[in-house]
Amino acid sequence: MTTLAPDRLPASAAVRVEGGLLSADLLTKIRAGDPELPGSAPADYGLGRGVRIEDAASRKWNALRAAYTSLQEELKELDGKADPTKATRVWLLTLLEELGYGRLAPRRGGIRLPGREPYQVSHQWMDHLPVHLLGWTTPLDRWSAGSARVPQSMMQELLNASPDHLWGILSNGKVLRLLRDSTALVGSAYVEFDLEAIFGGGDFSDFLLMYALLHASRLELVPKPEKKRRGAAAAVAEDEEEADEEEGDGLAAPDELPLTPADCRLEWWRDFAVETGIRSRNLLRDQVAKALNVLGTGFLQNNPDLAEAITAGGRRALDDFHHELLRLAYQLIFLFVAEDRDALLEHPGPGATKAEVKANQAARERYNLYFSTARLRRIASRRKGDHHTDLWQGLVRVLDALGTNGGEPALALPELGGLYYLPEPDEIDQDAQSTRLPGSPEPLRVAKLPNERLLEAVRLLSRIKDKGRTTRVDYRHLGAEELGSVYESLLELVPAREPENELFELKDLVAGNKRKLTGSYYTPSSLIEKLLDTALDPVIERYAASGVPDHLLKINFVDPSCGSGHFLVAAARRIALRYAVMDQGESQPAPERVREAMAKVVRHCVHGVDINPLAAELAKVSLWLESLTPGEPLAYLDDRIKTGNALLGATPAVLERGIPDGAFEKLEGDEQRVVTELRQQNDRERKGAEHLPFAERVVRTSTAVVRVEAEKVAKIGDHSLAEVRRHARAHREFEKQPELRHLKRVADVWCASFLWPKHKGAPAAITTNVLRAVEKDVEDGPLVDEGAETMLRDIVRRNQFFHWHLEFPRVFRVEESEAEDVNPETGWQGGFDVVLGNPPWERVKIQKKEWFAARDEKIAAAATASIRDRMIEALGTSVDEEGRPNEGDRQLYVEYQFDQRESKGQVTMYRKSGLFPKTGFGDVNTYAVFAEKARQLIGPEGMAGLVLPTGIATDKTTAPFFSDLVETRQMVAVLDMENEEKLFSAVHNQYRFSLFTMAGRDLTRHYPAVRLAFRARRPDQLDAREFTLDEEGFKRINPNTRTAPVCESRSHLLVLDGVHDRVPLLRRHVSGGPADPWKLGNGPFLRMFDMATASKRFQSAETLFDQGGTCDGTVFVSDDVRYLPLYEGKFLHQFDSRFATFENATQAQINKGTLPRLDGDAHRDPSAVPLPRHWVPEDDAEERLAEDRSVPRKAWRHGWLMGWRDVCRASDDRTVIATVLPRTAVGHTQPLLLPVSAEEPMYALLANLSAFVLDFAARQKVQGAHLTYTYLEQLPVLPPATYDLSAPWTQDAPLADWIRSRVLELTYTSYEMAPWAKYLGDDGPPFVWDERRRFLMRAELDAAYFHLYGIERADVDLVLDSFRAFKNKQPAVFQDTKDEIVRVYEAMAEGRTFTHPSLTPPPAQGPRHPPGTSPLTRVIPAGGPPKRPTALATKKKRRGKSAPDQLGGGLFGLDEVEGGDIQLDMLNLFGEDEQE
Repeated sequence: MTTLAPDRLPASAAVRVEGGLLSADLLTKIRAGDPELPGSAPADYGLGRGVRIEDAASRKWNALRAAYTSLQEELKELDGKADPTKATRVWLLTLLEELGYGRLAPRRGGIRLPGREPYQVSHQWMDHLPVHLLGWTTPLDRWSAGSARVPQSMMQELLNASPDHLWGILSNGKVLRLLRDSTALVGSAYVEFDLEAIFGGGDFSDFLLMYALLHASRLELVPKPEKKRRGAAAAVAEDEEEADEEEGDGLAAPDELPLTPADCRLEWWRDFAVETGIRSRNLLRDQVAKALNVLGTGFLQNNPDLAEAITAGGRRALDDFHHELLRLAYQLIFLFVAEDRDALLEHPGPGATKAEVKANQAARERYNLYFSTARLRRIASRRKGDHHTDLWQGLVRVLDALGTNGGEPALALPELGGLYYLPEPDEIDQDAQSTRLPGSPEPLRVAKLPNERLLEAVRLLSRIKDKGRTTRVDYRHLGAEELGSVYESLLELVPAREPENELFELKDLVAGNKRKLTGSYYTPSSLIEKLLDTALDPVIERYAASGVPDHLLKINFVDPSCGSGHFLVAAARRIALRYAVMDQGESQPAPERVREAMAKVVRHCVHGVDINPLAAELAKVSLWLESLTPGEPLAYLDDRIKTGNALLGATPAVLERGIPDGAFEKLEGDEQRVVTELRQQNDRERKGAEHLPFAERVVRTSTAVVRVEAEKVAKIGDHSLAEVRRHARAHREFEKQPELRHLKRVADVWCASFLWPKHKGAPAAITTNVLRAVEKDVEDGPLVDEGAETMLRDIVRRNQFFHWHLEFPRVFRVEESEAEDVNPETGWQGGFDVVLGNPPWERVKIQKKEWFAARDEKIAAAATASIRDRMIEALGTSVDEEGRPNEGDRQLYVEYQFDQRESKGQVTMYRKSGLFPKTGFGDVNTYAVFAEKARQLIGPEGMAGLVLPTGIATDKTTAPFFSDLVETRQMVAVLDMENEEKLFSAVHNQYRFSLFTMAGRDLTRHYPAVRLAFRARRPDQLDAREFTLDEEGFKRINPNTRTAPVCESRSHLLVLDGVHDRVPLLRRHVSGGPADPWKLGNGPFLRMFDMATASKRFQSAETLFDQGGTCDGTVFVSDDVRYLPLYEGKFLHQFDSRFATFENATQAQINKGTLPRLDGDAHRDPSAVPLPRHWVPEDDAEERLAEDRSVPRKAWRHGWLMGWRDVCRASDDRTVIATVLPRTAVGHTQPLLLPVSAEEPMYALLANLSAFVLDFAARQKVQGAHLTYTYLEQLPVLPPATYDLSAPWTQDAPLADWIRSRVLELTYTSYEMAPWAKYLGDDGPPFVWDERRRFLMRAELDAAYFHLYGIERADVDLVLDSFRAFKNKQPAVFQDTKDEIVRVYEAMAEGRTFTHPSLTPPPAQGPRHPPGTSPLTRVIPAGGPPKRPTALATKKKRRGKSAPDQLGGGLFGLDEVEGGDIQLDMLNLFGEDEQE
């Protein structure tokens, strides 16, 4: 092999980052002088025009090298006999002066913080940068006679404790560290520069990096320039729809805020690194995918026996090959990281002889020269390679050595095991896998790979190209979390092979994976650390109370959907830090001590589960990277990082009850008659009528024997590779133990019963008696019925059932049913101390559009759901042009039916098995059942912390689960954030998620109230928004569901709480107040036409014209059938049934849900109406409004309808948008409110629903993008009796009259609303649309409702200012609106009759249009006048059309209600019943 001289590693050994302070990508950009970095121009360094940073650094370089040489000469003269501190400080002060800090003055008396001893730092720059300069011989990471405390620990503690100090400088002349507050991280956080290597070795390139990073301009306080567009992840949003404008937090403008230590350019860079880190990970991900393609093709083209084996083995063999390629990539990356951190090769021990030291040095040089991956990367950067295979053979030698006992001393390679583990012949289970590649267990190592293929792959793994610039990947500083996110996204790709040319490629063949491929499931470290504060820290404190560090190793924590292990690494790191603190007695122990503790934590505490075996393996790699300890092999993790479906598995409790009736639900391919007979048969068997007393357990579930054996295996150490092998053998023997295998078989049979085919000719189904028979057969013989055993194995293999008490028998005991720690819901005792994770947020039910997206694009792109359904059914009988069966289509149909069956079977398990009694409802989403599973997994004193959609605390579906947590005082915290900062890159910016923490049942005394915070955008904003609410508070605010309000501050909560004390709910389902003051009845809500499922009823204008139809206004008549326009929610707004139209709408507007608005001229035309895109037969609409006894609901007999926009957000200009509209067809985005009768003053209800004060209450409750029935019913609405009373501003007149006149003129501006006007007692023509009058009347109504709701004057400001979207988008209009409402409010408070003096004539007497009719106005059976038909005031003579003063269409924020129908389908949270 050719020898090349050693070359510099991608990141120099002279620069080291600890604690993930700065990302590898950021360091690369700083080193390269990337102009994309904010604040990096020469002028920002105080340099003149035309002066480059490199030039300025060069001038400083020569002077500083001379100063360093002078220091070395002085140190020689001192010869250790005198204190070198003075000489060292002279050198360091010179260095800092050249870096722009000037001549630093000493800091006398240290820095003092309340309640702490002074921090004795030597110097300080300005007021915010502590600088501690020590002598040459003073160590930074341990105590010495020259310092009272460990310097590193002291400085880190100061930065963590002081709000006035964020960054600091620490140096002893040999190394210099730039430290930062690490409270948001774990352990120490700094960048270290090796001054000896830089100045002694003449390394200008590393000095240039130090100059760029450490220059005083980086730490001076300066306000950051505001960007016009949100920067977070903008680069990765190229293919997203244009986002709505940012609403803003309503905070002070940047120039109004005092500067803090965070206002420095280094912080700008850290923010920039977060924003661009996603892009860098995506680039590296693409490179890794290409590298796998290159390696796969290289192996296939050069190893015919391998290619033949894959051909013979089919899909499973190809999957095996894919697995091996990923393992090879893991192994290479691990080597890159370990080498670049100088953590791979063995070092001589403390007692090594000179000969041993010399031999080790020679071995290390031999490795670096001939076998290292650094050499491979260097060659790859210079050469293309050839057809020889010597480089691959050399790499294989390294891989083999790392997995062999004793390693390879001649190359200084240790015995690592872990992902390099090479099983010995007696360890290979020949029956474990039916598909084998040649050369197993390491088929790639015996294969050939040409140098050109290996070098191309290494080149792809080593470099990324971003915006035309190629940079090396800095593996030394790339964290396990970042590497994990890169590889986790690749796990969703599917291997494909082209046999003709033996080409291998990874493809995205599964629809809906875009969000995974772009890393959107990667959980940012800041979120994890904040979650650990509430979920892990209390457990650490409990175990640390003894003062014994090893007691922390008793903590058992798990991530049930561990993915790449990001949560596992973070939690292990935090426990390790506390261990090192207790062990070393220092608040900030040295990083080396933390890493040693990390290895112990990984060996004892970590557990994880993932359904993807490659993800589970990746989690192990992440843990191994973070716990790599010189002299010890990688921990054995196979017994604690496992593969399986964490949600689908039996518990002792359900097993003991037998097969439930829920297992007998009809799935695709089942026969209803057979299903019914089996359910009846099982019911008899389960009750024990045939064999056993009813009270006797169906099966035995004790795991006492299994637990004892598991404890024996766990005691085997793994401090040498020989011990690891012994541990692995013992674990494999344990898993083959008859008792364990029998218990698993019984549990598998129980689970399989839900997915068992139930039709004539299928193997005998599993009923309770079959389960009993299997339990009694301790020999585990095959099921009796022919084909049943094969069916069972197939179902178990596909669904990967995971029985927690059998997989982790040391954590869960099933021994004493009366034990204090028994979980009555699951039947086991014990549990994990901590459950952590960010589980999938996905619907279990198959989404047809998504499923077909990668299989048949035409079906996926169908215009409506009904068309798609017809196309799917047509696949089953598809024929080609000659009438022959189209086998491809028919096979696709079979696959679809099979997947539908599996999906529905799993949904049935969630709903009907008893496994999830609190969340197994409706259209099951995995995040909800994961939350309930986490609660089941924690022990009595355990904690669970998950990242979940905020709907877990606010939605009706999960209300039983959340309210039970509140009632049992197990709910600890719900800390909610909006995704505006793009913490999850590919998730919509308005989506909301929360840090959700629960406690075990024995900790209830600690959590009498729930910690709540909402609408933060970053974790550091949560504390300022936090408030608490106890069980009574939940009952008072949301009594029907007992879900959480979403107030953004305690002040908002107090106003909301006061409103609920004074005002009843619209509908109340529990005791404590009037149940139905508005007499809405049992079925007042109606979704008339679902835009997807009812689409077969819809007709387009083009179709109706083609059929010879005629159009009158927006009403069609075709073949004597009358077709009504289909109104959608976006057509309507408050007091406006003509808000928007499809006329002249662009496709972009339609896609975004923002239609053209009817302008002032159109509104002043009483005949103008919205143009729909669909029409519906009138009879269909009338049928939906007829009597419905199933609800029950009486027929609606009025010529008008009342409803509200379903699609909304609490962050919109307005949230509750209720209105009246003509009697026509209406889509589901405008649900209708149809009371038992309209005798109550419905106009007053409309006015109430349109008031700012009610909207404020709604915004404290609505979390998602839909104003559902559940939300609406729990809004505080004044009861009808209120309107019988008078108010100070109405004197003796009832409120009903005062409100009716204003609502009439506001709503009756077009001919089609004549029936509504008649209901209000008005027979005249419509009123002229007058913006000024409308503005004043609405201000009167809003002011009146503020009084009626009892809102104090100061709180009026708080309520109105909470409408920030309105305020930010139209500040002038908002201020006009607020000022007018406040003026009217104050005038009304004076106790005199009030009508706005500018309303001349008074409301309901304004200008009217000439009489006319509308095609939508029809004769409807009389519904009667309102209950109190008080005549309106005498009308003045009507004037013609007027030209009133105009304040613009933006009054009350109407112009800016954008994106009303935004779909959040990137998360699959809404199904195909949503509009497409």
